[in-house]
Parts: sequence; C-alpha cells; structure tokens
Amino acid sequence: MARVTLSPTTRAWLVALSFAASSIFVHFAVTRPTPLLERAALIALAFVPFSVGMAELRFGAWCAFALLAATAWWLVGLDGGAPFLFLPSILIPALLTWFFASTLRPGRESLITAVARAARPDTPDYLLRYSRTLTVLWASLFAAMALWDGLLAAFAPQRWWSFMANLANYLVVGAFVVGEYVFRRLRFRDYAHPGFVEYVMLVAKTNPRRLRG
Repeated sequence: MARVTLSPTTRAWLVALSFAASSIFVHFAVTRPTPLLERAALIALAFVPFSVGMAELRFGAWCAFALLAATAWWLVGLDGGAPFLFLPSILIPALLTWFFASTLRPGRESLITAVARAARPDTPDYLLRYSRTLTVLWASLFAAMALWDGLLAAFAPQRWWSFMANLANYLVVGAFVVGEYVFRRLRFRDYAHPGFVEYVMLVAKTNPRRLRG
C-alpha cells in the first residue's frame, strides 16, 4: 500500500473523533449489553490507537488492529469481553498522569513548559514557571479521573460509571482547558496571548515524543 502522511492537526482530530465514537459504543454496550454491542465497542476501542497508522496505510497498523479485533470477537464469545470495556477509562488517565508527572522530576523540564517553549520560544520566565504548576494540575486531574472511574466501575451502578467515563470526564477536561485559558489571560493580561483557537492548534501541532527527549 502506498503510504500517506497526515498533518499533526488531522491526526489529532482523527484520534479525538475515533475515541469519541468508541465512547458512544461503550456506553451502549454497558447500559444495554448484547454480544453484538460488546464486540462493536471493543473493536471501536481497538481502532483508536491504530487510527492514524491505518489512515496512513501502514501495513503493521492494519495487521495489529485485525489481530485485536479478532481477539475482541473471540473474548465476547467466551463471555470475557465485558471487563475490557471498563479498563480504558482507568488506564488512559493513569497513563496520562504518569506522562505528565514523570516530567516533574528534579532536573527535568515539565511537559507543558516544553510545549510552551516549542510553540513560542520567547515565552517569558514567569509563564514558564506557571507552566510547571499547570503540569502538576493536569497530572493531579488525570490521577483523580483514574481514581473515580475505578471506584465507580467497582462499586457503582454501570450507568453511573458510563455517565462519568463517557461524558462527564470529557466535560471536566474541556472545562479545565477553557477555564485555565481564561484565568491565564486575566492573570497575565500584559502578555500577548494567542487566541483560543490558535492556542488549541499550537498544542495539537506539538509532537510530545520530541519534547520528552
């Protein structure tokens, strides 16, 4: 297959949309469980990490997705697929917690500080210090998200867990992004901040692999 290359923005949108679609499938698979819905939800979840590779026609991504999809189909046939519907809501924020928190070790540049430098090399020192605090806040938010999703999955009705994992979590993250942007503009009003859309695009275009070193 001839390879294609997607722009960073297109990649970000593809992952976001595929993840949102998988959340819808998971919600129905948990609240109205049938083997077909469970299979569809697990296959949708399996598609998310390989969505970019498949869109770019990478043979390895297609093979890995096919293997995971076949495994999901087999697990549901053995009545063993349901637990895997809950895991992403716990594992993903836990991994994001580690991703942010691991850059806070002494001698390391925090993740959001690196993003700020990459987007605007002339970012002033006071904003770089603020960006480190913001990295702590994001790590804390994702840790709390993993904790409450885990507790709801273990002890609450499945509808409660689904509401939090497949809707409320996204609203919390969105509110945090918007709220932090407004706070930063008010707190550092003398700095020429980018517009909100430009700010989101700058973050979307950043390659985390290059930042972590």
